[in-house]
Amino acid sequence: MKKQKKKRKLKVRGLLIILLFLSVISFALFEIKDVKIRSIIIKGNNILTDQEIIEMADLQDYPSFFTTLSYGIKKKIIKNKYVDDVKVFKGILSIKINITEKKILYVDYKTGNKVTYNDEINDDKIVCAPYLTNDVPEGKKASFFKAMNKIDDDILCQMSEIRYDPNEIDDDRYFVYMNDGNSVYLTVNKFDKINKYNTILENVGKQNGVLYLDYGDYFEVK
Repeated sequence: MKKQKKKRKLKVRGLLIILLFLSVISFALFEIKDVKIRSIIIKGNNILTDQEIIEMADLQDYPSFFTTLSYGIKKKIIKNKYVDDVKVFKGILSIKINITEKKILYVDYKTGNKVTYNDEINDDKIVCAPYLTNDVPEGKKASFFKAMNKIDDDILCQMSEIRYDPNEIDDDRYFVYMNDGNSVYLTVNKFDKINKYNTILENVGKQNGVLYLDYGDYFEVK
């Protein structure tokens, strides 16, 4: 009888230890689940503000770090029309979001200053891009669009105005007015040459004029 009582006591004690262990684990998991995100780092955005990205990802209340999934954040942000790609990384109680926005090509003042992106999205966002000041013929739009995509973002930001400006030699010729007061002539198959604009100006010096990148590649002082 004494042995049976001893065995029962051991069994009860073992059960209590297991229950206590499970309670501690459950409490710990509950506490961990409630640990909030401490910091959100966003990079690569120019069109969208940090706050806009945080709100579209539902992170404005800094939710639980452990129940917030990277995939879920990406899925919400990638739906935005300005976003081309997004990468999300989790650190120590932190979320890092790397945004790749759609490329801005120009602002068309004839359509109410609508912004044209590389997938032909139009809206009235304030951006750093040149104004298209006249109509590009329908048959020329595809090649113009393709050529604009070859221009680096920092150069697009230095361009104030662009207009379709054909002459008797080339009907694919464009005129660009730069923010610094210089002008540039380009043909549609040479748009990428303007990416070397700053390097060319270093060789020319501080003087305003016209840069001909359509034929001859020379700078003419005004």
